[in-house]
Amino acid sequence: MNITDYSQYIAELKEQILSSRYHAAKLVNRELLILYYKIGKSLSTKVEQEKWGAKVIDRISVDLQDELPGLRGFSARNLKKMRQF
Repeated sequence: MNITDYSQYIAELKEQILSSRYHAAKLVNRELLILYYKIGKSLSTKVEQEKWGAKVIDRISVDLQDELPGLRGFSARNLKKMRQF
């Protein structure tokens, strides 16, 4: 086994792995931004059309947590930020 070739091969694998992980993270972030925008727009429209009060967002957050245990990122505060977004 040639140590130089082996070291170069490991470096190439490492680069491919890191590149793929970076690309995957970018795609996930893009999808999350789209989701947050859609949720915010939907909340804004519903609150306006249905004349919902301020507490409904708190309730939605609780209901989402109940329906999807372990769900993170959908607190009332975050839902309000999505609505502003």
